[in-house]
Amino acid sequence: MPPAMKSDLESAFWAAVDAAHPEKIMATNLPPRPDGLAYVFAVGKAAVPMAQQMEKLWGGDLSGMVIAPHGAEGSLASLELRTAAHPFPDAAGAESASALLAALQAVPAGRDVLFLLSGGASSLLLATKDGPAPVLLKQATKALLNGGADIHALNTVRRVLSPLLGGGAAQACPGRIQTLAISDVVGDDPIAIGSGPTVDNPTGGAEALGLLDQFGGDFPEITRWIKQRPDVSPVSGTFRIIASGPQSLQAAEVALRERGYDATITADSQIGLADDNALMLADRVRRRPAGRAQVWLMGGEVDVRVIGQGRGGRNVQFAARLAQALDGVPEWRFLAADTDGQDGNAPNAGAFCDGTSWSRARALGLDPDAFLSNNDAHSLFEALGDAFITGPTGTNVNDFRALALT
Repeated sequence: MPPAMKSDLESAFWAAVDAAHPEKIMATNLPPRPDGLAYVFAVGKAAVPMAQQMEKLWGGDLSGMVIAPHGAEGSLASLELRTAAHPFPDAAGAESASALLAALQAVPAGRDVLFLLSGGASSLLLATKDGPAPVLLKQATKALLNGGADIHALNTVRRVLSPLLGGGAAQACPGRIQTLAISDVVGDDPIAIGSGPTVDNPTGGAEALGLLDQFGGDFPEITRWIKQRPDVSPVSGTFRIIASGPQSLQAAEVALRERGYDATITADSQIGLADDNALMLADRVRRRPAGRAQVWLMGGEVDVRVIGQGRGGRNVQFAARLAQALDGVPEWRFLAADTDGQDGNAPNAGAFCDGTSWSRARALGLDPDAFLSNNDAHSLFEALGDAFITGPTGTNVNDFRALALT
């Protein structure tokens, strides 16, 4: 891939991330600061930078807690920072979530509360000290995903497993909650963002048990927990989305056009399997009229059916399947990445690929088809020098994909 093209696609990715970063969006979206002590809570992959902006913009005299993934960087002056595991819960996360629940319950009645929400909250708040053991929740989550459950089905189950999800945080808090959210879901449905800690849950235990039976297998302890836990009653509060995937794609489109590219958003809500979407995209590439240089921008949240034991994620799976389908086809370059900086179970945001990826792998003595079959796309792109590694970006508005056609 020409260095200039790779650099330009990477710049478009960072334009998308920048458009959703708390440093750029918080100041223009904050409600008026309440008098006296202000209560602020933040949960998700963007929790720390969102909280840092709160401390900068609202000053001292803040009370509250921040829950972020382990390894989250940054310091806070007033708000307490705790961490939890992502994408699967752990014992430390159960302590953190339980502490958040207690902090919410301690807010004086009628006080204004600002709740800052971003993607990843479903995992960070799933386990509590009094709920099912984290190891059991991890096993059930993996079983649901491997059984073919999509993110909506998974979160329907999660919402009844934690006292903080599916409206639980709002129900626990005696204050008046205002939620500002960075959306990482297709369609920007509030209940789907972090499993809706502060909004009404449209489903309950019955739906969760049905999905667990359909996709997840036999987990008697979790089944008993769901059956004995009452559904959350309706909650009140306001909810506003301040950044989303489509908005970030628009920023990437502008950035590419400023560099002289004919850039167009062709799909901002891709869902379904990564492999299927990649094959449909490959078909479009083969059928496009020759001679017009373009960049197609895409986003959404695709899924992967995990059958192997490798290192991968939905974006590298998408890239690898596209590279396989367009092996030997010239004049295209592709970047697929997760805007939070981590795609699946490897330390990469995504990967670059082009029509030479498969042949370059074979020239190295590798079997790229075997890597793909083993859900080991990250290892493949790592060997090719095409892994895209960013580290945590400080936000999360789902997938970013850019296809350059020359």
